[in-house]
Amino acid sequence: MLKILRLSGELCLHPRMLVRKVLGRRGVFILRNTLSEISYRLGIINALKEGRENGITAMVCTYNEMEWVEPSLLSIKDLVDEYIVVDSSSDDTPRIVERLRDEHGLPIRIYRIPPGDLVKARSIVLRESKYKWILHWDADFIAWPKLIDNVRELIENSNPRRYYLYYWIMLRLCGDLRHLCNPPNFPYKPYHVEHWLFTWSSKLKYKWVGAYDSLIAPLYMYKAKFVNKILGIHLAGVRLPSRLFVKHVWKFYRREADEYVRKGGTFEEFAKIIAKKKYNVDDINEAGKILLRKLIETLPPYDEKKFGRLPQILVEYASKNHPWALNLG
Repeated sequence: MLKILRLSGELCLHPRMLVRKVLGRRGVFILRNTLSEISYRLGIINALKEGRENGITAMVCTYNEMEWVEPSLLSIKDLVDEYIVVDSSSDDTPRIVERLRDEHGLPIRIYRIPPGDLVKARSIVLRESKYKWILHWDADFIAWPKLIDNVRELIENSNPRRYYLYYWIMLRLCGDLRHLCNPPNFPYKPYHVEHWLFTWSSKLKYKWVGAYDSLIAPLYMYKAKFVNKILGIHLAGVRLPSRLFVKHVWKFYRREADEYVRKGGTFEEFAKIIAKKKYNVDDINEAGKILLRKLIETLPPYDEKKFGRLPQILVEYASKNHPWALNLG
C-alpha cells in the first residue's frame, strides 16, 4: 500500500493528506491542540513515561552534502547532545563528518544506507536516538545566531509531560549567498516552515506520503506551536553547478529518480539523462551552469537591513572554501 501511495500519490490520498487537504495547516493545528489538551487533562499522555534524558538528538540525513555539511554541523555544536548521521553519499560527505567527529570531538554516530529512502534513514534516527528531543537538521542548514538560546528557552518552558511539535522559519537562499529563493518554476520559496524540533515518542513513524517522507505524529498526543522567528538559513539552492542540477532534478523528478536508483542506477546518471533532454548537453556541470544563470536572473536579493547579517560561520566558511557563493550575481 505504501508503495502505491509513494508512486501514485496524486491518485491515492493518505489519511494525513486528506485531513491536511480539508483543514489546511491552521485547521490541523487547532484539531491537534484540542485533542492533545484533552488527552493531557485526562492523563492519557505523559512524555515522562518514555524515560528519556532531557537532551537533544540532531537528525542529519545526508546525500552528497560536502559543500555545507561542515559549517552546518558546527553551527549547532553548542546545542545538541548527539548527532545521528544517516549517510547515502558517493562524495566526501562521510569523510568530512568523520573528521569533524575526530577533530572537534562532536558526538556523532554514522550509519550508512543506500540512497533513495529517506523514510528508512529517518526511521533509523528515531530508533537509535537517546534523547527526548529530536532536532531535524539537514546538512545545508546553518543556525541563526539566536537559535541556540531560543531552542533552549523553548525546552525550558515546555511542560515535561507534554509532546510538542515546534515549527519555525528557515530562510532559504538560492544561487548564492546574496539571493533569496522564490524564482518562478522552481520548487523553493523564500521561507521554509516545518516542525524542526519535536519530542520523541515510541509512537512516532516516518512514512511515504505521496512522493515525500513525512513524520506521522498522533493527533491526540502532540501539541503544535509556531515560533515566529527566523532560526536558521537553508542553503536550498546554493550548490556547485553540477550538484545544483542534481538537486534540481531530484526535486522535479523525484519519483522517476527514485525508481531509477532502485533499479541500480545513481541520481547522477539519471541527472545526465535529464540534462540531455532539457538542455541538450551531456555534462551535468554545464547543465548546472545554465540552470544557475537562469536562477540568478529571477531571484530577489538578500536584504541585510531586513534580515540582518548572515551567520558569521557561514560567511567565513564560504570565503575560505566556496568564494563562488559570495561572488555570483
